[in-house]
Amino acid sequence: MSDILSQDEVDALLKGVKEGDVETRPQVPPDGIRVYDLTNQERIIRGRMPGLEMVNEKFAGLFRVSLSNFISKFIDVTAQGISIIKFEEFMKTISLPSSINIFKIHPLKGHALMVLEAPLIFALVEYFFGGNSASPVKTGGRGFTPVEQRLISKVLTIALGDIQNALAELVDVKTELAGTETNPQFVTLIPQTETLIKVEFHVEMENLTGKLYLGIPYSLFEPIKEKLYSGNTSNSNEVDKVWIKRLVESLNESFVNITVELDRAELKLKDVLNLQTGDIITLGKSVADELVVKVEGVPKFYCTPGHHRGSQAVKITRAIEMNYERSHHDG
Repeated sequence: MSDILSQDEVDALLKGVKEGDVETRPQVPPDGIRVYDLTNQERIIRGRMPGLEMVNEKFAGLFRVSLSNFISKFIDVTAQGISIIKFEEFMKTISLPSSINIFKIHPLKGHALMVLEAPLIFALVEYFFGGNSASPVKTGGRGFTPVEQRLISKVLTIALGDIQNALAELVDVKTELAGTETNPQFVTLIPQTETLIKVEFHVEMENLTGKLYLGIPYSLFEPIKEKLYSGNTSNSNEVDKVWIKRLVESLNESFVNITVELDRAELKLKDVLNLQTGDIITLGKSVADELVVKVEGVPKFYCTPGHHRGSQAVKITRAIEMNYERSHHDG
């Protein structure tokens, strides 16, 4: 039978359409029935992932300490949640320029992404070189300078190490950087239709909040997906001890601000406005009185002032009692 209609058949078909004998509306499923594509991985992903949420929180804690030590300034890192998104859609959300880093998680198969937004990078550079504050910078679409690229490399090394340690809760892995791009169009190691688990982290430092994203293919986690959903592992207690030990070691290497308060005085506003060079403000302490040593603003020790090797110094005399500490801290 020929696939081509004769002229008589075409005329009959057109007549049937005109008179309503031939159905022209598209067929739709009956009410309550939806088309379900079993090949669509995005539909297979179900519910929360307590195991992955736990890993994200641990990474945030480790990276908070590591980054603070690296910059020598306290930086807060918080996980903002998990979402499911196609790779091509994820790429569209990335602002330019950004540092798009492709890495592997051995022995799991596939590549994952870590994205550092430009404002975060500029702020880290500012603080790393001794700046006191970081303000939003207009990038103008420019690329990263060699100095900025070197700092990105150092931050990536730190972050990938912390991801490796955080994932140890679920599986023994080793992370490896596979490449870095600044344009999403050049990221070709992940298929456009791949379903990603997107995790957003906020990196807060004084008056600026930068963003870091992880984009991990769902297929990469296929061998351990049950652990992602259950949140339970057979060696969780052992891993917790290892993680706590690493966290304590990192905390012990953290830098903290120590200040010594000489004394306080109260003045009327008009007296403050009239202060001039050479004016004397009388304090309530004598030169023999102990001073208070504060650690990150919290009173911790008493001390006496003096000199050491040609510089002004203080000598710790005793620790402050807990009730004294609480009353001062609360006040």
